[in-house]
Amino acid sequence: MKENNYWSPVIAGIILGIALFISFIIAGQGMGASGAFARATAQATFTIDPAFAHNAYAGKYLKHGNALLNWTVLEVVGIFIGGLISALVARRIKPEITRAKGYSSGKRLFFAFLGGVIVAAATRLTRGCTSGQALDGAATFSVGAWIFMLAVFGSGFLFSFLFKKQWKGVE
Repeated sequence: MKENNYWSPVIAGIILGIALFISFIIAGQGMGASGAFARATAQATFTIDPAFAHNAYAGKYLKHGNALLNWTVLEVVGIFIGGLISALVARRIKPEITRAKGYSSGKRLFFAFLGGVIVAAATRLTRGCTSGQALDGAATFSVGAWIFMLAVFGSGFLFSFLFKKQWKGVE
């Protein structure tokens, strides 16, 4: 059996809870990722066409200047850097495309990209990402967040049976 060097989920959960608590104290808000990507998109578009600052949707990200100078953007950059350092230390960086048997790399990348586009669109429509709902909403006892997370985990459990056989013997 292959040895893994992952943290205990209990320890990781406790550390994540402490980090969430600290983020509420220091930044006055919890953690989430989708806002960073919305801000980066708004800033990139504004850089190309400054008239974009008057757009009703993007203008809210640009009204205080550079949209990238925000807690959420710094958080996502920190997550990326922290994840990279962790992977380097644990020697788990290996460029690969994980896929089911019978799937070409191109097909796998296409469906991964398509799934990402669907999730990104849904995230903007619902005004937040799963991590924000799960972490911030649950921590503040939001009934909607708890219902959302039960629906996410419940549907994930139910739909996993449809795809389980497809992923046996992952290449």
